Amino acid sequence: MIIIAMKLPFLIILMFLSFSATALHSHEIHLSNGRVITTVNVWKEGEILKYEQYGGFISVPLSEVEKIVYSNSPPRKSATPEQGVSSAQNTPKSAGRKNLAALLKGKLRPGNPVEEASVSTLSVKTAVGFGSGFFISNDGFIITNRHVVRGDEKKNDELDEEIAQSRKKLREYEEDLNSGHQAIRKYRANLKEDWVMLRDVESKAYSAGDKRYVASKRRELNNLEAYIRKDEKRYKKAKKEYDREKRKFDKKLRQLKGGRKKLANQNSFEVILADDSRHYASLMRVSSQHDLALLKISGFQTPFLIPAPRGQLKQGENVFAVGSPIHLDLKNTVTSGVVSGLRGNYIQTNAQIYPGNSGGPLINEKGEVIGINTMKMVTHKFEGLGFAIPIEVALSEFKDYL
Repeated sequence: MIIIAMKLPFLIILMFLSFSATALHSHEIHLSNGRVITTVNVWKEGEILKYEQYGGFISVPLSEVEKIVYSNSPPRKSATPEQGVSSAQNTPKSAGRKNLAALLKGKLRPGNPVEEASVSTLSVKTAVGFGSGFFISNDGFIITNRHVVRGDEKKNDELDEEIAQSRKKLREYEEDLNSGHQAIRKYRANLKEDWVMLRDVESKAYSAGDKRYVASKRRELNNLEAYIRKDEKRYKKAKKEYDREKRKFDKKLRQLKGGRKKLANQNSFEVILADDSRHYASLMRVSSQHDLALLKISGFQTPFLIPAPRGQLKQGENVFAVGSPIHLDLKNTVTSGVVSGLRGNYIQTNAQIYPGNSGGPLINEKGEVIGINTMKMVTHKFEGLGFAIPIEVALSEFKDYL
């Protein structure tokens, strides 16, 4: 093997490997911490070394590189990064696929790294709503949240509690209606008996005093009749209101259960890209440990986000939350903020994350993805804080695919 170390301050070198009869040769990047990275493409850009992996290009500081060991096959002619991406997309792996990346960039003409990232961001339509996602490879792999494609367990629990409370109130309302109806029926029966007794007394009333009693009693019973009729009218109105609310509740419950069932079994999702074109993506995997899921559209070369160099995230660094909450009419939105800290396994930021932004990327100023927007925490005294899962967690979780 030949060990090569060089510095080219004004030229970015992208080394392409030649194919043997059966396989593509790999280079080795030896880091100072002992880790060895294999890759088919590697080049230097200033004080940064970049290599191809996970369907994108990853950066590492040259200060952390001990040596680069190239394969025995002679490297091809050097190229610019743009030429390198084109060549990678024209390898046999990409042959025959429609170049969706070129189409999107031709339509949208991104003018900066953030707009470039927006090209790779999309909406995910499910049986119960929408979420966001983004391309992580040039062959159509999409990262999104687990709760986007399988439902939010916390929200489901909260909704189940609301359903239980609504069901309890309806039951109490029904019990009150039944009690009121029974009381009205009892009053009606008693009134009927009073009328029978009054007619009997009236038939035997001969004196003036008896006739005055009968007249007084008749007025009393007529008043009771009026009250009972009002109660019956109020009962019928309340019963109609109850029946209407019960039908609405039952309909929503059926829709909820039906939606959950459909979502639990849904393995194909419509995705709406940045240019409003629509495609279908297959569900490849749902993480059991993290709020992550992996989708894929087939038959296309797709734009994709490059993961940021691992371990370089700093507090106070400018970041942008990109998402496409189409149901909120906030499609292809970008909000800015800073990395305010790390909380457990999450990146914490003050960048505004809308509900439909879940699954979208959190990027740095270079347009590199550092995390996956996943939830929002709101307090009574402070502005809502956004949280994202670090991108390296997703790359590790889906390493068998990416």
